[in-house]
Amino acid sequence: MRPWQLALLILLLWVMAFSLGWKPFWILAWALTVAFALSVAWLQWSTRGLKFTRSALGGRAQVGERIEERLALENHSIMPKLWVQVADGSSLPGHHAGYVSSVGPHQRIAWRAKTVCRRRGRYTLGPVTATTGDPLGLFRRELPLAPEHQLLVLPPVLPLSNFDLFPGNMPGRGRGSQRSLQTTTNVVTVRNYVPGDALTRIHWPTTARLGQFMVKEFDLDPTIDVVILLDLDRDAQAGEGDSSTEEYGVTIASSLASYLLRQEELAVGLAVSGADDASLPLDRGERQLDRILEVLAVVHPKRAVPLGQALAAEEAKLARNTVLIIITPSTNLDWPSVLHHLQRRGVRPLAVLLDPHSFDETLGSNARVQDALLAEGVPSISVQRGDPLVHVLEQGSR
Repeated sequence: MRPWQLALLILLLWVMAFSLGWKPFWILAWALTVAFALSVAWLQWSTRGLKFTRSALGGRAQVGERIEERLALENHSIMPKLWVQVADGSSLPGHHAGYVSSVGPHQRIAWRAKTVCRRRGRYTLGPVTATTGDPLGLFRRELPLAPEHQLLVLPPVLPLSNFDLFPGNMPGRGRGSQRSLQTTTNVVTVRNYVPGDALTRIHWPTTARLGQFMVKEFDLDPTIDVVILLDLDRDAQAGEGDSSTEEYGVTIASSLASYLLRQEELAVGLAVSGADDASLPLDRGERQLDRILEVLAVVHPKRAVPLGQALAAEEAKLARNTVLIIITPSTNLDWPSVLHHLQRRGVRPLAVLLDPHSFDETLGSNARVQDALLAEGVPSISVQRGDPLVHVLEQGSR
């Protein structure tokens, strides 16, 4: 019975008690009136003294990581709570932190919520609310216990130990070193002084030891930059959920960025076509990796942007000796020809091709795209659904 229905019944009983004077009506009217008043009073006191605590989680987690929350509900009043329902409004899939229990006077109830993060994205933990009421179940009151806070689930990072698509051809760090006429940070040897050498290039310790002027020879260190272009063209994606070109592409992009920034210590940039505000300029180190993973955690296909158009937009941003890693499920045959112009400008493209046919049998294969890339001299890696990505990426291109 709802409160207004009970109030109407009590009013009717009082009218009949006064009009008929029959004793049972008086007893029922008084009993229900007292019960109604006690329920209202109980409700006023039932929410007092409740305190909720939850362990503070970091703002970030990673796919495959298990998060654990410790939650507790305390009753600091002398009045027992016959029933309390704690509801958690978290949006993280599979995270259930709710609880239903009675709480005695000055009692503390604790529980845990364990969840494995299975999908990247930005989620909320909370808000947490408590619902309680009177013993008769006439009234209910809801009160907030804790506000919501954000949790960013980063994409998985594969443990790559090698990613060498250009053995012997990629410049930088010992590959293709050249003597420099300018002063650089890399001194490789010393030689005899010849007229015209700058005095600043004299190596004084060797000069003092040999008794003749010796000058330093510098090595030109042709460093390279890497830009990862993730193709999230809405019309090119295939598959669903974890078995989709979208998730495979994000995983590959995050894994390559981690390897290149941590093990190769290169400057890495990120561009994502088909997603809004998803690009990062070149930078190095762990902070750049954090930024890349944060961007990849929330990108999704939103717009139809053909890969050829995306490459044309990136062309002006790519400097000479830049390696452009393209991760795409595109089957269009127009974009390989765009790479020819990039190669003439000194950009070194390579492609990771996600075969859409393996993700959705109703779609065509990208074998012709791979042949077109081979004709342009662009290395490529073919990835199919179910492939061991670490092995495929480490094996390299053809």
